[in-house]
Amino acid sequence: MDIKTLAQQGQIRNNLMKYISEETLNRIIDFDRLIHYKKGDMIFSENNGFLLLSGIIRGYYLDMDGNEVTNMFIIETMVYGSQFLTTDKPHVCNFEALEDCTAVPLNSAAIAEYIRTDHGWQMAYINMLEEALKGKILREISLVTKTATERYLDLKKQYPNIEKRVNQVHIASYLGITPVSLSRIRRVIREE
Repeated sequence: MDIKTLAQQGQIRNNLMKYISEETLNRIIDFDRLIHYKKGDMIFSENNGFLLLSGIIRGYYLDMDGNEVTNMFIIETMVYGSQFLTTDKPHVCNFEALEDCTAVPLNSAAIAEYIRTDHGWQMAYINMLEEALKGKILREISLVTKTATERYLDLKKQYPNIEKRVNQVHIASYLGITPVSLSRIRRVIREE
């Protein structure tokens, strides 16, 4: 499986191929080292980044009371564990496989070096940071300006088939509501 084939299939959506050659991408993505996770596995990325090829992963934090708060869903073609690009500190986010997953490791040392020395990588990195920041800002705004129903409908647009893939408890946590509230929202939408 080569990078160009994956890109043509729409599996690398983060626009890296606009800025970076296939040869360079092949240096940082090791398709010979597939990593497999079973549903329910906790994922420890040890400050390395990975490209998710199949499955879905959730990122979550523990709040002050020890409750899990889901803050992200990672689906096919997304990079996770990429905190190594912005800090050398350990991850504060936990990752859990919500389905059987397959990922490939990224060569974090090579990526960091390319970002420091290569204009294409700098542009790709800026693009990635801008997209991440935009997503965080939009999520933050939606939590204070939209109803739970609107947030739920937005989530379904962003992640089609999420309900078939992710437990209702995790979806509710991501939306900032209880599972009971999510059930009510879903019932009202079905009745409309």
